[in-house]
Amino acid sequence: MAIYRGTGGSGDSTQDATLNEVTQQALNAADSASAAATSATSASSSASAAATSASNASSSETTVSNSAAAAAASAVSASDDATDTAADLLLTNADVALAEADKVQTGLDRTAVAADLILTNADVVLTNQDTIDTAADVILAEADKVQTGLDRTAVAADLVATNQDTIDTAADLVATNQDTIDTAADVVLTNADVVLTHADVLLTAADVLATADKLPLAGGALTGPVTTTSTFDGRDVATDGTKLDTIAANATADQTDAEIRIAVEAATDSNVFTDADHTKLNGVAALANNYTHPANHAISVVTGLQSALDAKSATTHNHSTTYDPIGASVAMSIALGG
Repeated sequence: MAIYRGTGGSGDSTQDATLNEVTQQALNAADSASAAATSATSASSSASAAATSASNASSSETTVSNSAAAAAASAVSASDDATDTAADLLLTNADVALAEADKVQTGLDRTAVAADLILTNADVVLTNQDTIDTAADVILAEADKVQTGLDRTAVAADLVATNQDTIDTAADLVATNQDTIDTAADVVLTNADVVLTHADVLLTAADVLATADKLPLAGGALTGPVTTTSTFDGRDVATDGTKLDTIAANATADQTDAEIRIAVEAATDSNVFTDADHTKLNGVAALANNYTHPANHAISVVTGLQSALDAKSATTHNHSTTYDPIGASVAMSIALGG
């Protein structure tokens, strides 16, 4: 039975399509609509993720964040509405397609219209997808604005740091200038010292010219005595001279005992006491003297001799014996020098 004529079936435009082919076309359209709905749902999820990223980015700038959040909410709401509408339309169209298939004998034209409507709804789904993509682009643009605001904040912070560096550099320049001023002052003081030194040199030169008879600094011969109230190289010349005058010529301070003994013995009337003299002295009795007995001497030389003789002559004389007034022992003693 001829129920549809046209392209797309198992025949061509001159042949009639069968009911099974029309039903298959309707099922294919339904599958396409379901796939479009799935794509719409995925697009909605992507939009929701983009809205979440925009909401997180908005914490840096409140105004931009509110705008992005509002745009995201609008995009999500539009996506949900479009998805619900598309799903409802797909279900309705599926019901219509099935109803038309059941009534194919009486409403093949409705089936064709339903198929066209399904295609139109698919176009609507695609249009809604484009709207979702546009909303996502808006969200991304708002996120870019947030990032731009953050970049401006970072630039402002860099500017503050640069200004601080400029202030530090200016402070360093002030310190350097102060050092330059101090150095210039030191130079001025040094120059003043040089001027004073030159003045001293000029005065010294004038003194030299005024006293031509002074000893030159390079040295020279003195024609008169040199006196001082101080010292020369730390030495008191007057004291050293007095000490030197009391030291004999060729005197030494390191003679040995033997050298000293030889020098003493060589001197005239040195009265050197030798070891031999010491031995001889030990053999002399205490209080002994070097007496030489004369050949004849007066009776008075012998102490008490005259008194003994006088006493002897006053006693009784024995003329019958040899006269021995002083005794032979006394006479012997006198003769011997005792």
